[in-house]
Amino acid sequence: MSKDYIPAGERIPVKRLVSKRDIGIEAFELENGNLMLEATFLDPYHLIRLNLHINPKTKTIVHAKSEFANHPHGACPLVALKAKLLIGIKIERGVTRKVSERIGGSEGCIHLRELTLETINFAATALIGYDEGFGLMSRDFNMLDEDKKYSLSKALLKGSCIVYSEK
Repeated sequence: MSKDYIPAGERIPVKRLVSKRDIGIEAFELENGNLMLEATFLDPYHLIRLNLHINPKTKTIVHAKSEFANHPHGACPLVALKAKLLIGIKIERGVTRKVSERIGGSEGCIHLRELTLETINFAATALIGYDEGFGLMSRDFNMLDEDKKYSLSKALLKGSCIVYSEK
């Protein structure tokens, strides 16, 4: 932390790291054109892996698999099979509700749900501009001027943040 953020006369508090959670996601373009995402959720009690394949033309999950490599309870790995229930979900408005219904709640896992939603959010970013012919996570799309990027993505991102607010 920079000294600039500490008000004059206050001391920097002593801190001790007690835990850490990491979510990592990598995106790959497969030879069949699908988007593959490999994601991990890591904290002191969990190592959860998630692999999703998304058809970019339909924005639909066509493959889903998870693994609980490290887990606090014996029943946790049973939830890994629920990842297959993600197959058929389309990356569109309402996706959060659909994911929660299929893998969340008392029969699911909050951590797998969190990992899945983060992965889907990242997939949505990689798919922006795809329908306009830019490809996955296109550098060309990102190099467009702000007004052009906005006009191409406003329908997809409507209501997602202050830039795309409906006001």
